[in-house]
Amino acid sequence: MFGGNYAPLLISASALAISIYGVLERHRGARRSEWLRLTAIVADLDALYFEQLKTPDGLGTGDFTDAINSRREVLSFQALALLPGFEKKITSSELRVLAYALSRAGYPSEAERAWLRAILRATSEGATQTLFAHRGYAYFLFAAGRSDDARAQMRLAVSSVDQDDNSLVKAIETLKFWSTEEVDGGSAGELLAEARRLADLIQIPRVRAQMHKVLGPGVEGAGPPDEHN
Repeated sequence: MFGGNYAPLLISASALAISIYGVLERHRGARRSEWLRLTAIVADLDALYFEQLKTPDGLGTGDFTDAINSRREVLSFQALALLPGFEKKITSSELRVLAYALSRAGYPSEAERAWLRAILRATSEGATQTLFAHRGYAYFLFAAGRSDDARAQMRLAVSSVDQDDNSLVKAIETLKFWSTEEVDGGSAGELLAEARRLADLIQIPRVRAQMHKVLGPGVEGAGPPDEHN
């Protein structure tokens, strides 16, 4: 028979368990802090868009825009540094904000990677977020002069929606935005005709009439879209 005092061994094991638990808790606490910091940075980036709209530059160029884009640059790269490990937690909406900020700050390669991440993330979030991700990426591509790629993304955006009224409205808006990019190419009328056909499918009469009014007789005065939206 083995004998002896096992108390020191049990105490040591308990101390080790407590130590491991403390390390894990500190790690979880650090990761939570990083996540909160990441979401705060994304919120700040989103706020910069609306802050810029209030400046004399608007979304154009100028000293105010340069200052805001410098801020975007700093915040965007802070977000990119924090992103690893949170790919399954960050939303496509947050990735769209990051992609837009990187684009405006003058980092197209990083922006495109963020747009592609947003599209991938949106596939698990439903049709609406998928539409927004494809549409935002299309705006980015149009601005980069990659019109064929942009058209493909716009088509994916339109085809991703369901047939309920809210989804049809978003598809119609997308076709309207798309048509503003195609005025010189001659396909704007075809896109608006497609949008009107979708408008006819809307069940609520008031919404259907509103969409037809939005589409109007043509595309004049619609203004260029912006990838933030």
